Amino acid sequence: MARDQPHRAHPASLGLARSPSGALMGQGDAYFVDVEVPRAVLLDTSQTTPTRKSPLQFGAVWYRSQHAEQTINDWTPENGLGVVAYPVKPNEAGAKRHPEGGIAFTSAKNTGLVAEGALSETRQFTCAVRFDSPLGEARTLVTINPTDADNYLFLNEKDGELTWQDQKGSVAVAIPTPPTPAWVVVGYDAGRLSIAAASEGHALAAPVTSTEDNPLLDRDLSGSSDLFIGCRSHRKGILKTLGTSRIMDVLLWSDSFVLTQGEAAQLNAVCRYAETEGASE
Repeated sequence: MARDQPHRAHPASLGLARSPSGALMGQGDAYFVDVEVPRAVLLDTSQTTPTRKSPLQFGAVWYRSQHAEQTINDWTPENGLGVVAYPVKPNEAGAKRHPEGGIAFTSAKNTGLVAEGALSETRQFTCAVRFDSPLGEARTLVTINPTDADNYLFLNEKDGELTWQDQKGSVAVAIPTPPTPAWVVVGYDAGRLSIAAASEGHALAAPVTSTEDNPLLDRDLSGSSDLFIGCRSHRKGILKTLGTSRIMDVLLWSDSFVLTQGEAAQLNAVCRYAETEGASE
């Protein structure tokens, strides 16, 4: 039996090739190899546009930043799909349009709005907020407040940290605030909380989720709930929960938890769409 012949490396496998004249070519020279290679190893030099998708196509109620008047006495969701948000009881002067678009919120002043009965059942939902907070002190961004319970969930920013928790303090998840303008997305799934965030134009980070289901919270949040924007309730005396920010868009999936790995591409596409189409007209 003939012995195996020693393998000799071809010049092309060493990053070298021969020109038509037979001379070796250096690594800086261009040459072609007639070999099929997997697509994954090829460099993609094309300019791709991030995928965009309307929030309405993904089942969200979209409170879009399109206010023309200086004083905002209502916030009607896009295409009328959802509950209209009106000023809360302490908001006597009305919310104000920010010069750069969206609604302006000022520390210790209640200019919040509420969409009463925005969630008919509070077992599962997702809420996304596009906001700007140069001081890192937006305080209350949104609240899900049940109609018949003494507990609620609120999204708060303080000292540059975003926290999603219940009022009783039984469960909380927190992440650093990314550079704003940014998105923060919070979700609730039968006693478990989740939160994720990213600056505008960037993909959302993987969500941070509470480690265990909370049956007591699940009981507290049964039934319908109101969506408060920029405040926590109709109460007048909790001014320390009111910070400085600009809220541009609020998206609500009132009966769906979409902050999952399987829905990540869709959720990011919705954020890109709102960024480009959600500006004031």
